[in-house]
Amino acid sequence: MITMTGAQQPFELCWDDKGLVHVFAGNKADAFRGMGYAAGYERLWQIHLSTLFATGTAASVMGPRYISQDLMHRSFNVPAFDMPDSPGDWVVDAYLDGLNSYVRGLADVPPEFIRAGTVPREFTRHDIASRHRFTGWFQHKTFMEKIYMGKLMARHGTQWFKNFVHNVSDADEKSILELKDALLSMDAGVGNLLFPKQSILSGSNNWAVRSHLSASGKPLLATDPHQPHSIPNTFFYVHLNAPDWDVFGASFPGIPYFMMGFNTDVSWGLTTGFIDTFDVFVEKEEAKTNKHFTIDVAGQEAASFEIAMSDRGPILESLSDELGLSTPKERQYTTSLNWVMKDIPTSAGALALMPLAENCKEFGDSLFENNICPLVNNIICVDKNNDLRRFIAATVQKRPGHKRPGGKPQGVTGTVPLAAWRPEYKFEISSAAELLVEHNPDCGYSLTANNDTMEDRGTFPIHNFPTYDARAERIRELLEEKIAEGDASTFNVSDFESMQQDVLDLRAMATVPAIASCLNDSSEQVQRARKLLETWDCKADVNSRAACIFYPLMDRRWHIKFMHEVLGDDLLLSMPVVAVSLNQFGVDDFFQKNSPWLEHRAKLEKILCDEVKHLVNNLDKEMGDQWAWGKLQHISFKHSLSKYEHWSTMHAGPDPISGSGTTLRMALHMPAVDDSEKVRAYHGPAFRWVVDLADPLHFRFVIAGGNSGRAESGHFTDQYQRWLSGEYYDVSLIRSELAIEKTVQVTGS
Repeated sequence: MITMTGAQQPFELCWDDKGLVHVFAGNKADAFRGMGYAAGYERLWQIHLSTLFATGTAASVMGPRYISQDLMHRSFNVPAFDMPDSPGDWVVDAYLDGLNSYVRGLADVPPEFIRAGTVPREFTRHDIASRHRFTGWFQHKTFMEKIYMGKLMARHGTQWFKNFVHNVSDADEKSILELKDALLSMDAGVGNLLFPKQSILSGSNNWAVRSHLSASGKPLLATDPHQPHSIPNTFFYVHLNAPDWDVFGASFPGIPYFMMGFNTDVSWGLTTGFIDTFDVFVEKEEAKTNKHFTIDVAGQEAASFEIAMSDRGPILESLSDELGLSTPKERQYTTSLNWVMKDIPTSAGALALMPLAENCKEFGDSLFENNICPLVNNIICVDKNNDLRRFIAATVQKRPGHKRPGGKPQGVTGTVPLAAWRPEYKFEISSAAELLVEHNPDCGYSLTANNDTMEDRGTFPIHNFPTYDARAERIRELLEEKIAEGDASTFNVSDFESMQQDVLDLRAMATVPAIASCLNDSSEQVQRARKLLETWDCKADVNSRAACIFYPLMDRRWHIKFMHEVLGDDLLLSMPVVAVSLNQFGVDDFFQKNSPWLEHRAKLEKILCDEVKHLVNNLDKEMGDQWAWGKLQHISFKHSLSKYEHWSTMHAGPDPISGSGTTLRMALHMPAVDDSEKVRAYHGPAFRWVVDLADPLHFRFVIAGGNSGRAESGHFTDQYQRWLSGEYYDVSLIRSELAIEKTVQVTGS
C-alpha cells in the first residue's frame, strides 16, 4: 500500500507478465496519477536526464561538455517561458502528483543518481512544457543543410546542386546570387553548435485504413516509430482505466501525453515529420542587443556568456565565438537563426487531452492551443465512426514557395539562407486549420513514413528536407496491390504485421540499375558485383548476397568523393556528418538533363569501380564465399552504464538482423569506421503495434527490448527476441484476462 498526494479514491497499479503497467482507477485524474507514479518507478533517471536537456541545465549535473548544448537551448528559448494556462493542466497536475509522490517516497538515492553525483528532485509544469518544446527543437534541425547548400551554390553555381535539394525555386536561386559575397564568407564552423555533433536521421512508419478496407468492418491502424535502440526503451507503455474509459499508449517518460495510442473510440500513430521550422538569415547590420546567460557547471564555476541577438534570433557566430568554437573577428556579415517557436509561449497542458478524445475532430482540437503545436510530426488519427484524418502537428513558417502541380516551387522555400533586410521574409505562422492535410481521402487510407506528405497540396512548403520516400511508397504499393485484387475488404491485423516485416527496398530498386551501368571495369571483382546487383530481388534479408554489395557501397560516400574530385571543395568532406539530409544521392541525380555533372561521368564510373574492387576484396576476406547480409549487419544495444556491475546484465545482442534504413522492417546502421564492412544496426522500431477498432481492448504489440528501466527487473529486454524474430504478443486490456505479476494498492493522503 502506498499513499499518494492528491489521490481522490483508492486505485490499483498492476504490472503484467509482459512488464506492461495497468492503472485501474475510479476516475481519470487518479489514472494519470498512477501513470506518473509508475513512470517514476520504472524510468526516474531517464526522466531526470531528459528534463536536464530540455531545461538547459545538463551541464549542472554532467559537466562542461554539455555547456554548448545548454547555451543553445537557453538562447533559443527551448525551456518554457511565460506559460499560459491550459485546459489540460489538470492532467499534468495529476501526473505530477503521482511522479512526485514516488520521488518523495524514495528511501535511498537510486544508483544512477549516485553515479552522476546528484539527487532526485520533484518535477513541475515548467519541466513538462519544456519537454514538449525540446521534442520540437531536437527532432529535425535543418540549419546546417541550409548553410552548406547556400555556401556550395554561392561557390560553384546553383546548377551543380539544385537537383539534390527537395525544394529549390527561382526565388531561392535569386537569393543565392544576392547573398553570394555573404555566403562565401559565412563560417561553416558553426556546425560545431550541433548537438549531437553528428546529425542523425530519424524515422517511423504509420498507416491506417477506413472500415470499407477492413475485414472487421472497423478501421485498422499500424505504427512503428523508429528510435535509437537503447535500454531503457525510448517510450514508456501504460494502460489507464477509469469508468467508461480505457487508453493504452506510448509516452516519453516524464510527460503525460501519449505520442501514439488508442482508446475505445480513437486510434492514432505518429511519425517524425521532417518539418522545417528553422530559417537562416544573413545579417549585415550589427546586432542591436546582447543577452546574458549563466550556465551552471558541475565541478567548476558557472560559465557566463554574452550572445548577440538579432530581431530574428541569436547570431550563430556569437554563439560559436563565446564557446571557443570559432575565432572572434570583424565580420561584414553574420548569420542569425530563427526557430519558429523561439518567441511563442506554450503550456504544460498542451497535448494532454489527446487520450480523452472521443472522435477524430476532438483529437485534432487537442493537438493545438491557440493554433500552436510544439511538435514537428505527422499524425494519423482514425475513429470507430470511420473518420480518418491526417494532421501536420507542428507550427510552421508560411514561406511562399510551394510546389505547383506539374511545376516548381514559387517564392522562397527557406531551403537556403535569406536576406534579413527584406521585410517580405518575416513570415506568418500556420494555423491549425491549414494543418489538417487529409480528411477521409478517396483512396480509403492514409500513410506517412518521413516522406514529403504534402506533395502538391498546401500553400507553403513544410518538408524541405524529407528522407527517402521508399518506405512510404512501399506502404502505398502493398495497400494498392491488395485493393487491386478486388477483395479489398480483407485487410486484417496479420496483413499489417506482414507489412511491418517487409524487406523489399524500393530505394535499391530505383538505384541499383544506374550503379550497375557504371560498373564497366573488366576485373573479376567488379563483374561479380555487377552480376549480383543485376540479379538481386532488392530484398534486404539476412541471407542476401547482393545486399552485401549495395549497402556497404552506399556507405562508402562515393558521391562525396566524386563531387570533391570534380569541384575540389573541402567543404564537401564534412557534409555527411554535419548536413545529413543533403546526402541522399543516386547516380541518376548527377546525370539529369543539362546537368554540369554529365561531362564528368567517367570519373564517377572509375570511383565506383575502385570502391567495388576494394569492397569485394574485403567481403571475401571476411566471409569467404559465404556472403550474407546477416553476417555483416548485427544489432545490439545496452544500458549506457552497462560497463558497471549494477547494470552489467542490461544488454541485448549482438544478433544478425534483416532490413535497412529504407525497408519497412527498418534497420538503420552507421557506416563502418574501419576497413571492416561489419556494421551495427543502431536505429529502428522502438515498438510495433496493430490496432483494430473492432476490438480495441485486444491488440498486437511488441517492444524492442522491454518496458522497464530497472536493473533488478526481468522486463528490460524480455521482448527483444520476439521483436527480433518479427513476432508479436496478444495484449489484453481487460483486468480479468491479465497475468498479473505485481499489484500495488494506492490510497490518498
